[in-house]
Amino acid sequence: MTPTPNAARSSGKWLARGAALLLAASAAAQTLAPSESDLAYMQSALAAKAAQSVAAQKAASAKDAEGLADGWGATPVVPTLHAESTRVTPDYSYTPGHLCNPSDPNFKEYRYAEHIPYCQRNVTYQMKSTIAAHYGVAQSDWGGYEFDHLIPLAIGGDSSIDNLWPQPHGDPDGSNGKDKLEYQLYREMNAGTITQAEAVRQIYNWFTAVNMAAQAVEITAR
Repeated sequence: MTPTPNAARSSGKWLARGAALLLAASAAAQTLAPSESDLAYMQSALAAKAAQSVAAQKAASAKDAEGLADGWGATPVVPTLHAESTRVTPDYSYTPGHLCNPSDPNFKEYRYAEHIPYCQRNVTYQMKSTIAAHYGVAQSDWGGYEFDHLIPLAIGGDSSIDNLWPQPHGDPDGSNGKDKLEYQLYREMNAGTITQAEAVRQIYNWFTAVNMAAQAVEITAR
């Protein structure tokens, strides 16, 4: 059966409308959905902004200095956490550990036969606040933590934010247990029976993380 002219015109009209609707939908989808390059750019911009924010926090904290007494046994008597099968570890992307050097404003002297730079303790309230915020520790809970020097001052660590973290109290798997190892390493370094590199390696190995020994070597080479 041959379609009439009116039927053909009607069919063509609906086909044209359908094509127009499909084109409009395609254009809208392209407008709403970013391309892969757009997504990559946005992710890169967000990462850069986050890095700038962390750097600004660290810079602000480093400028605010407050001298505190240097010594052992500063852990307050507070309820300790229950020992767990895995020790709590720092966020190594934020707290990689850092060594003292002669250009540090807190540098005091060289120590031991190995002639290691020694920095005095200098941890401010602002630094504690910045670190606690990163680790999600409310100020009301600070009493359950020690703001620990990941690499202890006595074996050559410094007081930068890169070397500080809130370690839960506990023995043997919390700050009390780590303090005992730190004192042992201090005595061995003082006696000249262990190198700084080995002492730092033992600190990282205390956390039982398989990749920490390699990281300790990298840090001591800075």
